[in-house]
Amino acid sequence: MGLWSVLAVGQGFLRPEGIADFELYGVVSACDSDAALAKAIDLARQHWPEIGQGHETSDSEAVIHAEAINEVALVAGMEVDVVDVSWI
Repeated sequence: MGLWSVLAVGQGFLRPEGIADFELYGVVSACDSDAALAKAIDLARQHWPEIGQGHETSDSEAVIHAEAINEVALVAGMEVDVVDVSWI
């Protein structure tokens, strides 16, 4: 298990105010970069259920792209398995 810094961008998500994009950032513990991205998305979906639109059907226009996933070392004060989403 390692620690991974994850930055992802979501595009085309339906929200009450209309179609929106987002940036997701967080540090998660996972065995590899693919698992880190999946875990970050799952954590974000707990607070923002509409993020699940990116996986519901192949017809969905909502997509999530990984921008950067890097293995990192633990530093004092770092929050692990916590993600933040900024809607654009």
